[in-house]
Amino acid sequence: MDAILRVSKLSKVFGGLSALSQVSLEVETGKIVGIIGPNGAGKTTLFNCLTGLYYPTEGQVLFQERSVVPELSSRKARLVKLLSWLFIILSLAWLPLFWSFFLPRTFFKVELTLLAIFILSIRMVVVRGLREFQIWAWSTMFVFILGDLYLSIWWLTHSAFLGQLPGVDVPLSYLAIPWSILAIAFSTYLAWQLLLREVRQLYGFRLGPDAINRLGVARTFQNIRLFLTLSVLDNVRIGAHGQMAQKIYATLFRTHSQREEERNIEVEALEHLKFVGLEHRAFDLSGALAYGEQRRLELARALASQPRLLLLDEPAAGMNPQESSQLMRLIRKIRDRGVTVLIIEHDMKVMMNLADHIYALDHGVLIAHGTPDEIRANPRVIEAYLGRGSADAKT
Repeated sequence: MDAILRVSKLSKVFGGLSALSQVSLEVETGKIVGIIGPNGAGKTTLFNCLTGLYYPTEGQVLFQERSVVPELSSRKARLVKLLSWLFIILSLAWLPLFWSFFLPRTFFKVELTLLAIFILSIRMVVVRGLREFQIWAWSTMFVFILGDLYLSIWWLTHSAFLGQLPGVDVPLSYLAIPWSILAIAFSTYLAWQLLLREVRQLYGFRLGPDAINRLGVARTFQNIRLFLTLSVLDNVRIGAHGQMAQKIYATLFRTHSQREEERNIEVEALEHLKFVGLEHRAFDLSGALAYGEQRRLELARALASQPRLLLLDEPAAGMNPQESSQLMRLIRKIRDRGVTVLIIEHDMKVMMNLADHIYALDHGVLIAHGTPDEIRANPRVIEAYLGRGSADAKT
């Protein structure tokens, strides 16, 4: 069966701490896949990378063969650094041209000289940020590109008025025209490169959590994150926000299509509440629900976004055995509705009875994967949970 999710060599480093290291896994469509590991193994960090809350340090994530966290292009990174050096060279040539044209025409020669030096210094600071792939430098660079284009076009169309180089009998156009032609070609090419997807990704322009959710990935959190002062129904309706088609003007003017969409969302929200057994609490505040009911409400809200892949982060945490049993039945019903489930869980009874395939992490490294029976008997998994002595006793 095809894999709905493919993770390849995913790593995440916080400063000098490696939370994930070269993790690779696949989630088959229509399966329940589990992720286990002791505290600090990197399970939630993995979920955060998959849903766009964290950007991985390296690696690739494919959801339905679409790149969600693409690998950064080292080729484009080298090209940007080369273009930044060429920009500095053009800027150094721009400085004497700037002085030669403006200084003879103004009484504020000292001020204009300081202004030119200041602009050149700003250009160098921006280039440094560009080489370090800072997003502010990416956006600021377009200001200088537009300025160079404007100045180049003006010099080309007013070459007869440029005058001469100070102190020598040489027309300024001899230098200004070649610089302008070169600057137009270079600035156009640099702007085009900066707008390419591979380059924008170097500066942090990647799919955010909202975009990933609209693609069909939903999740719940280890710590319950509900809008406690809103009703149960409103919490589920919020989950459907990413699937709404109406634009902001339709909402402002309450058009017929917008009101119809709102009614349909409310009907669907009530259906999701009925599915998780909370339809009788629809108009209660979510903060008034019991713990197990809040967990089910989170599931209903996630389902409202119409996911094809549902990520559950320790959904049975804090539940008693009866609630855990009810949760397992609910997750199987979700799978039967065509939603693939990827679940993190510490309750081994839940995981071994629920998952079709299990991946085990320890200190950010994938140490084993297989069926529940294979994982239960794996010495490395036993060692990660119980220590080396227990693993040796088992063997």
